[in-house]
Amino acid sequence: MSETGKGALVLTHIQSEGSCSLGTALFDRGARIKTLNIPRIDLNDIDPLRPDILVLMGGPIGVYQQEDYPFLKQEIEIVRKRLEADKPTIGVCLGAQIIAAAMGADVYPGDNGSEIGWNPINITDEGLETPARHLDQAHTNMFHWHGDTFDLPEGATLLASSDQYQNQIFERGNTLGLQCHPEVRENQLQEWFVMFTSQITGKNPHVKIGDLRSQTKNNIAALNRQANLFFNEWLNQRGL
Repeated sequence: MSETGKGALVLTHIQSEGSCSLGTALFDRGARIKTLNIPRIDLNDIDPLRPDILVLMGGPIGVYQQEDYPFLKQEIEIVRKRLEADKPTIGVCLGAQIIAAAMGADVYPGDNGSEIGWNPINITDEGLETPARHLDQAHTNMFHWHGDTFDLPEGATLLASSDQYQNQIFERGNTLGLQCHPEVRENQLQEWFVMFTSQITGKNPHVKIGDLRSQTKNNIAALNRQANLFFNEWLNQRGL
């Protein structure tokens, strides 16, 4: 274990959206991890530049719902300050959309419907030169759960796409956006399958819950293995 003592702040929007594989990578290298649930705290108490790495997780709301969820404006401002300082920041799903908004890109409901379940991603030529290569479909399938998307932010490099949505992984400096979910673990997904029943059960589900469960059994081990390689290499490159 590396005794770096680096400080990691993980911000969640719902408690089941934990950092999972990313959190494990941080813990294994001796990081001091603090997890806060955003709806329960006052974001004014957070120093945007204090954490060595900031992680923003997902949630079932949209960046464009800032009037209903004012904390989104505060999150965007926190990310903007970290962007100015080029401090390591990772956003997953909604977190990636917050990063995109902080970079000045538009975030909106996707035209191709909800992307839920297991679909591979294609790594771009640029992505093959980065840790994202570990997540290529040659090595693992990928898990998705989103309906919103965003334009690629100015100055960002696109690292990966899926057939349904182009902007899956992007990077600018020390900031990484992940629309997809390489971090997930099986026990976390089983909880999601209970929480978000309206999308996966009933007469016209986006994906049938039985299919999700069987596909998860078939794919989760490979994703966990490749995500470990991906996150650890990315963190190593930034001295974390």
